[in-house]
Amino acid sequence: MSDLKKVTLTVKNYNLKASGDLDALYSQVRCEDPSGKTFHFKEVVMLGYLKRHGAIATDIPVTWYYKHLAKKSIVIIAFQKASGKVEFDLDNMQQVVKSSIMKGVMLALAAIPAGLIIATATFGLGLLFIPVGFFYAYRNIFKIPGMLRRRTLVNDLATHGMVVK
Repeated sequence: MSDLKKVTLTVKNYNLKASGDLDALYSQVRCEDPSGKTFHFKEVVMLGYLKRHGAIATDIPVTWYYKHLAKKSIVIIAFQKASGKVEFDLDNMQQVVKSSIMKGVMLALAAIPAGLIIATATFGLGLLFIPVGFFYAYRNIFKIPGMLRRRTLVNDLATHGMVVK
């Protein structure tokens, strides 16, 4: 499982890829660390609550607490304002977890019919789509919810000195 990491950075540029009621997906987020080194996150998932409180504000140093979903994809759990107050919303994170489970179930149900349709069009090569679909379904049903469940997040935030009531 992915560990909760803490990083202080300045967001320089980002593209809003998708936005919903609960969360937003940003792509090509260009950041700069305090030493001036520039790096990118391919995808950043952030709750709307954190966005409203300034977690993605540009040219302002912020401290993010995040977990890796993939090598260059992260989900922001909490962030620290310049005043020192840490903002997080674990209740909305649980709704994101539930939507991840539903997405995994839909992927699992669609993997076989989609693989057969693709296989018909590609003379059998599309059968490789079935195990890939099941892998992503497994990941969305078991791995991501296990990483983002409330008990895990409370313990991870406690290791960084934050008490969640």
